[in-house]
Amino acid sequence: MRILLIEKDGQDYLKLRQLVDEQQDDPVTMEWAPNHENAIRLIKKNNYGIFLIAFYDESQQSFIDWLYEYTTAPIIFLIKSWFPKAAPRLDSLRTEYINKAHISWALIKQMVHHFETLHQFQETGNKFLSAFMQASTPLCLLNSVGTIIEINDNALTFLGLSHEEVVSTPAWDIPWNKLTDKLRRRFHIAIRIARRAKTAKYEINIKGRTNKATTLEVAVTPIVNSQSEVIWILVEAHDLSAYKLAEQQLLQASQSDQLTGLPNRHFFLESLERAMLNVQNNKNYRIAVLYIDLDRFRVVNESLGPDMGDWLIMEIALRLQNCLPSNGLLARSGGDEFMILLDELSNLTDAIRLARTINNEVAQAFLLDGYEVQTSASIGIAYSTYHQSSNDLLRDADIAMYRAKAGGKSCYSVFNSNMHAEAMSRLQIEAELNRGIEQNNFVLVYQPQIDLQNKALLGVEALVRFYHPKYGLMSPLKFIPILEDTGIIIKIGEWILQTALKQLKKWQDEGLSIKHVAVNLSATQFRNKHLLESVKEALTMSGVAAEYLELELTESLLLEDTESAVRTLKQFKDMGIRVTIDDFGTGYSSLSYLRRFPVDSLKIDKSFIKGVVSEPEDIAITVATIDMAHALGLNVIAEGVENEEQRDFLRDHGCDCAQGYFYSPPINHEDFSKWATTYRETLNPTGTINTP
Repeated sequence: MRILLIEKDGQDYLKLRQLVDEQQDDPVTMEWAPNHENAIRLIKKNNYGIFLIAFYDESQQSFIDWLYEYTTAPIIFLIKSWFPKAAPRLDSLRTEYINKAHISWALIKQMVHHFETLHQFQETGNKFLSAFMQASTPLCLLNSVGTIIEINDNALTFLGLSHEEVVSTPAWDIPWNKLTDKLRRRFHIAIRIARRAKTAKYEINIKGRTNKATTLEVAVTPIVNSQSEVIWILVEAHDLSAYKLAEQQLLQASQSDQLTGLPNRHFFLESLERAMLNVQNNKNYRIAVLYIDLDRFRVVNESLGPDMGDWLIMEIALRLQNCLPSNGLLARSGGDEFMILLDELSNLTDAIRLARTINNEVAQAFLLDGYEVQTSASIGIAYSTYHQSSNDLLRDADIAMYRAKAGGKSCYSVFNSNMHAEAMSRLQIEAELNRGIEQNNFVLVYQPQIDLQNKALLGVEALVRFYHPKYGLMSPLKFIPILEDTGIIIKIGEWILQTALKQLKKWQDEGLSIKHVAVNLSATQFRNKHLLESVKEALTMSGVAAEYLELELTESLLLEDTESAVRTLKQFKDMGIRVTIDDFGTGYSSLSYLRRFPVDSLKIDKSFIKGVVSEPEDIAITVATIDMAHALGLNVIAEGVENEEQRDFLRDHGCDCAQGYFYSPPINHEDFSKWATTYRETLNPTGTINTP
């Protein structure tokens, strides 16, 4: 930092120079100009980051005006009193005062930080300034030592002064004929209180511009930054009616959601607290809370942009309001979540009926700027009990909402006591999952994929398993959703990919003929912007060629954002990676999207394979899927093959590949090596197995 001190007293310069030389934290150089002429010469030759000016009288105003025009650097005036009798016309966003008696390098650094904060205010405070200028209450904004930096029109009208007469003037020095010595003293005291980060209030009886007697309440309020430093002082002056109006407006702003205009979470919690008091005082009084979370909102936000996401939130808020009964309070919790309080319930089933209505309304398509957007809502319902607190009730509704989301979305769930225990267990599992990789609690198991025509081993699917320290081997159906919800799946997914490819490389080096390893990708992984880099890194680390990697994705995942999905799949194909649509038949199963997606294979879901030799509907779906896939040039994999009859049916109808317990359950890499060796030995030269 380069500083120019403009100070006629050489002794004061030496004292300040000593302060600067003693500080060790920041590289600083200080130069001295004893008068304006020397200062102008130095300023024209050099770039200074800050100016320190000893201020004494109004004769410096022309120099200060020149300095404001010539440079944008901040200026600190060195004064002998916090309230000088005269002050220059100032650019309040570039100027501050320091009392000479209290000067220190730390204080100068604080002022520099203060200037940065002011400029941040200038850049980000437009909304505040707009509200400030339009407020019906007379308002005045001061800097930390009492200089006026902005004043609204109502205050100017009351004072009978112009903007130029007031701004950049110390507040106690404005040319107002009603500013008595008593008022000056009161104002000085109020500013001192505000400088200590406390609000000062007092009443004064005065006649305004129209000579009408008015009792004003004056509030002098400090505004602090994130370091709790006072950076501005807000002065409000109003009569009782204006004060109440302003108070009501501020209260409404603090209790409203800016996007939708609905009550916000803070207001909702206060209302819920009052309702719970009624519950606790009357055993027959009942209330309910509905916690609403939008399904697939993140997909809309990421694919169409945040503006469209905001539009969708506003449209949903309107639909929810139309569903609301007279005893209901709707609030936006934040993001894509809403809350409803049903007060003084006559029938507990009213909450369920409302949830069903909301599900039906939200499920109807939204038309946003030509885009048809489909979403749904997961709703948790919690009823009050005599001993519950408001926090307990809201927590239980939130837990029930997550149960609804886990149950398939676009539905509701009513809280019961078992859910709380399950939620606590889930938190414990989350913590264990977070530590799972470091503690080697995750393992991969492998299930073979067999060519149905020549019975050769084609590849393997890598599946993750988790050994919980307390519960032992945990079902993927229990821990995979938690990995998804918490985002841990990103880290675990990278580990799965790297581990599976390294194992494939090891098998290939050992002479096992395995054409690919299949790895599942979750929706969270697929949306991750670093996915391609992670896949490339895993291939590089393992030394496996891209053609040996097969990625499996569900059809529902691909349909969340088809345009983005097509782009990502093309990037995979360009790398040489194979792509399979997993669980085919359980979603939309549309020919139109199959033609668009650059994939290699379809995997028929095991739910159809189970009845493939006995259930006419499963037979029809399976045969149609095989024929359709082959017509599109795609391979077909059947999962969940458990017996010879299923295998023979699939083979006879042209299915390309199968996996399931008929061949082998998912097993660890050591057991798979043994199984593959044994399986290869059972094949005779014609490719058939020597056993029945």
